[in-house]
Amino acid sequence: MLPEDYAIRAYMPHDAIPLAAVEVRASGLFAEFGFPTLVPDPPTAPEAFHSFASAYETFVAEHALQGPAGYAVLHPLGNFLHLRELAVHPDHGRRGIGAALLHMAVAKAMEDGRAGVSLSTFRDLPFNERFYAAHGFVECPLEEAPHPLARQFYSEVPPGIAPEVRLLMLRRTERGN
Repeated sequence: MLPEDYAIRAYMPHDAIPLAAVEVRASGLFAEFGFPTLVPDPPTAPEAFHSFASAYETFVAEHALQGPAGYAVLHPLGNFLHLRELAVHPDHGRRGIGAALLHMAVAKAMEDGRAGVSLSTFRDLPFNERFYAAHGFVECPLEEAPHPLARQFYSEVPPGIAPEVRLLMLRRTERGN
């Protein structure tokens, strides 16, 4: 599923510098769609990114010549594997890298015997809700969500952003059906 010259591997400490840059560039897309406060200002320091990435299970999409191009940060949450963050550098976008990271998360959830993958995201942004829906994720109404997922949803609503512009999405594994 990954394009040639790309591979997915586990995060390593030396990835912090290039992935902090990926985070800043990827978050710039939010500014283009009316959410400028989501661009880290100042940019995330590599030490802070390392602290975040190493606290969870983080996977890196790496280009053979250009280095890290994207990442996915995951952690167990109830009976789900929660996708805390997914980012791809815009220069590497629209090549299937985000989809490959997403499918890796689903495969990991299946391997771990989890009910599926959960995530919270923005409604109505072309690189959010529609992207995840195209890969089998469906909205889970908060009133129907398991308590840990609903609590995580609210903890991920950025300051100054109305919860209504976001949604909780799930992709169940065969075990979760």
